[in-house]
Amino acid sequence: MGTKPGIRLIVSDVDRTLLTNAYVLPKRVVDAVRATEAAGIRVVLATARSPIGVSRYVTQLGLTGPTICFNGAWTGDLAKGCGFDSHTLGNQAATDVMEFAQAAGLSPMWYEFDRVHVIKRNDLTEREAAKTGEPLFVTPLADLVAGPHKIMCIADRPEHLTKIEAVREAFCGRLAMSSSHPRLLEICARGVSKGTAVANLAGSLGFKPDQCAAAGDAENDLEMLAWAGVALTVGNAIPEAKRLAHYVGSSCDQGGIAEGFNWILQEQVGRTAFPDTRPLSCDQSTPRLQEY
Repeated sequence: MGTKPGIRLIVSDVDRTLLTNAYVLPKRVVDAVRATEAAGIRVVLATARSPIGVSRYVTQLGLTGPTICFNGAWTGDLAKGCGFDSHTLGNQAATDVMEFAQAAGLSPMWYEFDRVHVIKRNDLTEREAAKTGEPLFVTPLADLVAGPHKIMCIADRPEHLTKIEAVREAFCGRLAMSSSHPRLLEICARGVSKGTAVANLAGSLGFKPDQCAAAGDAENDLEMLAWAGVALTVGNAIPEAKRLAHYVGSSCDQGGIAEGFNWILQEQVGRTAFPDTRPLSCDQSTPRLQEY
């Protein structure tokens, strides 16, 4: 199936889409992203990660402008440290989730803009924070005044996935819940999703759905894959993502999403460079990323 003409924006997931399972960014993916931008097609990352957790890849890819973080709960410019759109959980709802998940035997993590809080440290929370490079703090829930952008609940073994489902059932309809991996449940304010964030960002830039492509592999990517005019995925994606995709590349461990980017470029060979998109206004009150 040929792509629709005039793709102006590609929004891509990060983990297990751009990155390998070992969290490596393959050179062929870097080359494909840079070639796409050089052709006048804007590339934006949309991730469950925090701004700190994704910033290194934004830099490696040479991207400027907006990034979507926390599954759509925050959109902003990482270089400028300013936000265009931000949604946090209410403090009481977040506290309820943390207490329920902890009691269920999961490891919940409370994500603020530039730091992560836990009720207690363990190997799972240490590993997750180390993977994304975020500072991890043990903090009593009573001391957490501002609501988080996201809470992530981790199951340590496959047989504990029923505990993930218990959290889903307990908060169904009250909060937005999605998964980027079977052992992870990510919880945001009601109405938050990558799909909503992508639609809002595209509208701000002046793009219609058929001018946009989305790339992703997991449950939390499905809404944006369905919204975009063109959907890309990789060989390791869940079946639902493959069913939505117009192009399925090889596994993320082979840098397969580069094939999807290159496919779009080949469909648009001979197209002249696109004009600059609408400027976005920043909320300068958003805190800048801090070094720890």
